[in-house]
Amino acid sequence: MTPMNRVHDLTSWIHARAGRAKGLLVPVSGGSDSALGFWACMRAFPDKTFGIHAGTRASLRCPDWFRSVGPVRFVRTPGDHDAREEMRWASFLATSLKNGWWLVGCRNRTEEKLGTYSLASRVATFLPLVGTCKSDVMRMCEAIGMPKEIMASSRRADPDCGRPAELAEIPFEKIDAFLDPNRDLDLFMSLTADERGYLTGILNRNDFKRGLPVRGPDL
Repeated sequence: MTPMNRVHDLTSWIHARAGRAKGLLVPVSGGSDSALGFWACMRAFPDKTFGIHAGTRASLRCPDWFRSVGPVRFVRTPGDHDAREEMRWASFLATSLKNGWWLVGCRNRTEEKLGTYSLASRVATFLPLVGTCKSDVMRMCEAIGMPKEIMASSRRADPDCGRPAELAEIPFEKIDAFLDPNRDLDLFMSLTADERGYLTGILNRNDFKRGLPVRGPDL
């Protein structure tokens, strides 16, 4: 499947499943995942998709590109640094509830499998990218002509977004092959022992997230 076919399928999926939503609120950090999610939601529902950024226009990477995609609201970054992630999501959730909109999360499949997403981000109720591997996200971003500055930011360390320096040093393609060797066996075999050990450690530390219940028992 070509990257543009994936883009078409993503946009069609959003259009088919979010028709009942009064609005879609997409937090945009300036990274590739949220940028792609915002772009796809805008293509599916241009009249009811809104971006939101915790910060100012100056703190948003490539603001002119985002403005060309659709409207972005700017809110004050709340809380001290240690609590900022939780307070950002609380602010996004408050905005979505006030307007009756769906809060969109742009967690990808790689983050879902590794468990590198924050527990605070689980407040998002619509996850259009959760079935898409990060390496495919990057190909889709390139296909739609996303600025290289946004794409390059995803390959740099960002501990606040769950991407420490050690993880950023491993290419997305190799991480996706680690998570699914059938995807590219040659890449999987190219992983060093240290890389495999590091990624296995992440999986083990985040294993509890894969077992978090979303529904109680039928009693």
